[in-house]
Formats: sequence, structure tokens, C-alpha cells
Amino acid sequence: MPTKHEPIHIFGHKNPDTDTICSAVAYAHLKRELGEKGAKAYRLGEINKETDFALKHFGVKKPSLLHDVRVKLRDLKLYEPDIMTAQEPIKKAWDMLVNADGSRIIPIVCEEKRVKGIMGMGDVTRIFMEVTDEDIVKRHEILYKNLVEILGGVQVGGEYGYEKLEGSLYIGTNFDPKTEITDKDVVITGKIDNAWRLAYEYDFGCIILTNGVKPKGLEGAKCAIVCVDHSMFKAISLVSQAISVSSLMLDVGNIITFSENNYLDDVSDVIRVSKHRNFPVVDKDGAIYGIVSRRHLMSFSGKKVILVDHNERSQSAEGLEQAEIIEIIDHHRVADIQTDAPLYIRSEPVGCTATIICKMYRENGVAIPKDMAGIMLSAILSDTLMFSSPTCTPADKAAAETLAGLAEVDIMEYGRQMFKAGTSIEKFTIEQVLAMDRKRFTFGKHVAFISQVNTLDFASIAKRLDEIFNKMRVFYEKNPCDLVMLMITDIVAGGSEILAVGRAKDLLQTAFDMNLNEDHIFLPGVVSRKKQIVPVLTQIATTGII
Repeated sequence: MPTKHEPIHIFGHKNPDTDTICSAVAYAHLKRELGEKGAKAYRLGEINKETDFALKHFGVKKPSLLHDVRVKLRDLKLYEPDIMTAQEPIKKAWDMLVNADGSRIIPIVCEEKRVKGIMGMGDVTRIFMEVTDEDIVKRHEILYKNLVEILGGVQVGGEYGYEKLEGSLYIGTNFDPKTEITDKDVVITGKIDNAWRLAYEYDFGCIILTNGVKPKGLEGAKCAIVCVDHSMFKAISLVSQAISVSSLMLDVGNIITFSENNYLDDVSDVIRVSKHRNFPVVDKDGAIYGIVSRRHLMSFSGKKVILVDHNERSQSAEGLEQAEIIEIIDHHRVADIQTDAPLYIRSEPVGCTATIICKMYRENGVAIPKDMAGIMLSAILSDTLMFSSPTCTPADKAAAETLAGLAEVDIMEYGRQMFKAGTSIEKFTIEQVLAMDRKRFTFGKHVAFISQVNTLDFASIAKRLDEIFNKMRVFYEKNPCDLVMLMITDIVAGGSEILAVGRAKDLLQTAFDMNLNEDHIFLPGVVSRKKQIVPVLTQIATTGII
């Protein structure tokens, strides 16, 4: 079960209707009231005009659009990275890597935290194995302040005029007297007499005194004087630890980075075959977001989801197989959803999912606020066609009466307003009309898409039948299916005009005596796709008889 604040995605089917949206919103509110603060409602498509009217009427915000439930890198518990800038010393990188809990890389970033490169344990150990000599500052960048800090030194006089070591590093008096010394050069010595001579006879930029030697007599030196307590041998060995990580890091052009929005299954093969084990993950601005490793491929868990008003995979979110379905609340037939673990299923033979959710509020002793009551009432009125559908049950009517009282509306008057707002198709293209409430079904060996439009003004739709048929044929040709149907349900007349296109149109001949030479038929009293169309076509396709 999810933890108190763990995200829970609650959503209905694709091409959402009023029950799908309102039930998801109301159930998410109930779950939060019961302590699951991460519960949030989503939608899988654009809402229709009817649903929009209901939400606005009761002041409820439209749920966020959910494109899929595939696992993205941002959904994982990525390693929280320790970061460094390019000019920090390699010693700091070593300390961070040794003490790291998970990730074995350090992202090197600029001031905006955009990734410039990475540093791994192998990069650090290689430099520690390198013998320090006079040419080290020519091979690697060393900042002067980092050198003093790493040596534990104290600058007691003078100034080094450069941010980083620009010249050579000399040890003791191990240099040719004829060598041209400049104020960019640094020398390390453990004897005060050597220091005097070097300070006053040469133009060094910095003299480092080791062995705790006191800088007596160097008050007049122009160069920087730094005193350290280490022996000369120890001081020399520490110099390499002051090298800037920029000298050793793998720069961004030579590493693999991922976006936080990358899908895990899209990057998993790259992670598995790469010689690296850890990879930076960045946000949309290129700033470091986290670290993903091979370990995440084995330990990730899918998004936790609750399905309302559907239980068919074809009607649900893309990537559902990667999610962890923890609940299903529905009033349809049980279909093809499979899970790896037990889950809570509540399925009742009522006319609307919101009727079930209304019961769950009462069963859990949670008060139903006015806005939630209003949208659940809207869902019941929509799914039962204001109680005229054969799917409507006494439980739906009882729930609607209770919810209408809490929402402070007259049931029939509000219902007429809602249907009037939702049934006009004047501002929609035919493609939009066909997609409003389209669902995919399997009848035996046949795949069918059935759309339903409820209307109070059948005549306005009838004028566009030729255009509707043309668009249905286009959809049929572009999608792998055997039948495309549209139910135009006349709420006033209490029946539906059935339009059909496709090779499986003969199912309608057996089911509803539709002439094969025709492509539409009016069915009096038929208003429910779920109860009056789908079961009949399923039985004919599987048994051949009604």
C-alpha cells in the first residue's frame, strides 16, 4: 500500500466523459480525506462541453492531463548528487567519493548548476598515483588558494599575483642557477637559509617553507611567503591534491546524460551496455537533477494508480503494464486488466461510477462537500440520461437525490441545463464529435470502435450525416479495426440512431435487423452503449445467436 504522501494517480478512461472525470476528482478528494495526501485526479484526454459545464458550475478545477503512466527517470528515487565546480581541488572530490552513499560519480557544474562534466573514483586515484614533479603545474591546473589550503599553509607575507599557478614548481634548490625565474614560479624548501637566498636573489612568485620553519629575515621579500608544518616530502605529495577537477573530469561532450523526462525503458539498454554505472540526470534547463545507476533498473517500482469507470487495458493509460494498480472502482463488465499483486476492486451493477463513490463517502463517514456533491450528481445524470437509461438503478436515483440536496440544485432543472450545454456540436469538427466518447471493444475476433453522442437537438446532427459518414470511413481506413459505430442518442425521443461502417457490419444485421444495404438504423428505447449494444454484439460475435 502507498505511504501517506506517496503519489497516487487516479484516472478514468480515454476520451473521458462526465462520469470518468467527476468520479476521478471525487474519489481523489475522498482518498485525501482518508489520509492519502498524494492522491490526485488526472484525465487521459480533453473534456467535453458537458463535463466542462459541470466543473465550472460547481467551481471545480479541471484535472491535469496525463499522457501515460510509463516510468520516467524523475519518478525514481535517484541518488541526490554531491556537486562541485570545475576549479575546486581534487582532494575535495576524493573526500566526497569516499563518503558517498550510492553514486560513485560527482557532477561538475557551473554556477547555474548545468553539468560541465563528471568526476569518478578512477579519475581521482590515477592522479594520486602520479609522481609530483616540477612540471605538474604545466600538465594540470592548480589554483593558488587551493594549493595553500591543501597544504594547510599560512601566508605570512607578500602576494602571489595570479589566481592559478602560471609558472613552474621547483623543489628546494633543484634548478639550474641559469634558469630564468619569474614571479609566476613557486618553490618549496625546508631550510630558512635557502629561503633567504631564493627570496632576495631570484624573482620567485611564492616561497613555501616546510617543516614549520619560521620566516625570520623574510620581512622584506616581495614574493608570497607561505609556512606549512608538513615535512617537505609530505608537502610535495600533497601538491597533486590541489589540482583542479577541471583538469581530470570527463567533460560533457564525452559523457552520457539523460533528461529527467526520459522514460526508463527508453534508456535502460544504454545503461546496461555502457562501461559506466552511473549517469547524470538533468532538468529542462540542463541543471543537475540526480544520478541514475544500474541499480535503479532492478529496484524501481511503477507508479501507483487507481482506475475509475473502466477496467479495460485498451481504454486506459499508455504504459499501464508498468504501473502498480492498487484499486479499481467501476460499474462496467470485468475485462482484461491483469495485475501482479492483489488489489481492491469495487464493481457494482449500477448506472454510474459516481454512485459507488457516493456510497464510499458514507461508508467511511466522510462528509461530502457541495462541490463534490455537485460533480457526482452531474456524473449520475449524464450516465443515466437523467434516469431514462436502462442502466439506471434505484441506487443511482437515491444517490442523485442525496447529492442534489447537498449541492443545492433542482435535479431535473440542473440536468436540462447540463445536457443543453453539452449536446450542441455546432462549434466542433466531425472528427472531434466522433472522438468525444469513443471506446474500443473486442467482440470475438472483431475489433470495434463505438462513439456515443447525447443530444437534445437531433435535427441539427441529422443535417450533417453525410459528413459524419465520410469521417467514419476515413477513421476506419486508418485504424486496424472491423467496425466503426456512432450512437446518436436522442434524449427527448429516448432512442438512438446507429451509424455503422466496416466489414463487421453484419453483426448489426443479426442484432438489430439492420439491412446490410444500409448503414444506419434508429433503435427506439436504445440509449445505453454498455447495456444495450455491447452485450448483444459480444454474444452474437461469440455464439452467433442473441
